[in-house]
Amino acid sequence: MENWVKVYKSGSAIDAEIVKDMLLEQNIEAVVVNKIDSSLNFGEASVLCMAEKEEAAKEFIKSNFSNEHE
Repeated sequence: MENWVKVYKSGSAIDAEIVKDMLLEQNIEAVVVNKIDSSLNFGEASVLCMAEKEEAAKEFIKSNFSNEHE
């Protein structure tokens, strides 16, 4: 996934999917990388977007979500 950067992370795959969907609504292509072990409920789900949209994505997330993000 060259040129993709992490713009959000969460311990909840559902939260990551919501953020991804909202970024898509803003015409910011995004994907979720889910590294949560469901049997242990441990890990994180990350939302990635293209590097050229990183600043717009982070600003949107900062304005709309209070969960942890990068």
